[in-house]
Amino acid sequence: MIQRLLAPALLACAMATPALADPWDLITAIEYSETETETSWSVKKTVPDALRAMAGDFEITGYYVPVEAQAYVSTYLLVPDPADCPFCGTNGYGPALEVAMKRPMPDVPEATRITVRGTLNFDDSPETYRAVFLTDGVLVD
Repeated sequence: MIQRLLAPALLACAMATPALADPWDLITAIEYSETETETSWSVKKTVPDALRAMAGDFEITGYYVPVEAQAYVSTYLLVPDPADCPFCGTNGYGPALEVAMKRPMPDVPEATRITVRGTLNFDDSPETYRAVFLTDGVLVD
C-alpha cells in the first residue's frame, strides 16, 4: 500500500529534477542573430537560462588549444573535439571556450583532454560573436 502511495510522488520528484545538461550542449545552444546596415553590424546573443544558472561554479571538459607558444600559459581555448580546433581542425570552426587561468599552468600538448573549473562570464557586446568565456580557471584532476 505504501509503495503505491509513494510511487507517484517519487515519479513527480524525478520528473521535476532535470538531468544535468552537458556544458558543450548548452554552449552550442546559444543563438545568434545578426543585424547589418550600410554603416553598422551587430550580433545579438541569446544564452540558455540553464547555462546562465551554471555561471558561478562552471566545470567543463574539452581539448586544449594553445593561442601562444609559452612554457606557462594563462590563456587558451578549449574545444569539445580536437577536430573543432579553429587553427588546425578538420570540422571548420566549431564551438570554443576562451579560458583565463587563475595561475599560469605548464604548457601541455595540443589536443590534450583536460577538465577546468572557473567562473563562466557572458559577453553581451553586440560587436563580437564571443558569448561566453571562463575566468579564474583551475585544472581539475
